[in-house]
Amino acid sequence: MAAIAIIHARGGSKRIPLKNLQLVGGKPLIAYPIELCKRCPWIERIIVTTDHDGIMETARAFGAEVPFRRPADISEDVPSELVTMHALDFLYEQDGTLPDFAVTLTPATPLTRPAQLDEAFELLCRNSEWDSVTTIRRAVEHPEWMLKRDPQSSEVVTLLGNGLDGEYNVSQNLKPYYYPSGAFWINRVARFIAKSSLYGDRWGAIVLGPEDSIDIDWPEDLAAADKRLSEMQS
Repeated sequence: MAAIAIIHARGGSKRIPLKNLQLVGGKPLIAYPIELCKRCPWIERIIVTTDHDGIMETARAFGAEVPFRRPADISEDVPSELVTMHALDFLYEQDGTLPDFAVTLTPATPLTRPAQLDEAFELLCRNSEWDSVTTIRRAVEHPEWMLKRDPQSSEVVTLLGNGLDGEYNVSQNLKPYYYPSGAFWINRVARFIAKSSLYGDRWGAIVLGPEDSIDIDWPEDLAAADKRLSEMQS
């Protein structure tokens, strides 16, 4: 069962200019997903899709393939499935074959560990009816406590229509809910191509803890990831 990694790393990040080349833990962010995938023996190829010369050069220096330049029309804010589909289309035109599985990642979650990728891949292999496996984290806020406020009257009701008394007033009584963390997606390629969705019709997920779920969107996230990596290395 062949698997390839497709790492999304455009050059035009807006909140953090050239985010994928920023240093965290002494290495550029783009190095982390490459090194992560190199430690998973079931991943046969590591492809970086980017539109930026510096990212191309750095990705190759850390051992990834950069077989094409990402087109401008999918180098802006577009759905991630378009970027993965473009990479798969390119590879098919190049060799006439496709892998069984594709792993989509970005450099924004540098704390992802090989064991988590392995766990997700094994979960997908055990559940042949699933189209994909991704990552989630436990939600911090309780949906039962979320409120809607009428802007005219200021009247407030709960989002789910429940009261806030009795059992709903004790957090230990509330069900755990989860939120997508987006560290990676593993897809069955044939089903991904048929539906063009990183999730598909049926999918599963592994749960990441708060220490693994840092997603670098803002400059302060760079500092948090750098601190966490320093703690892990000490």
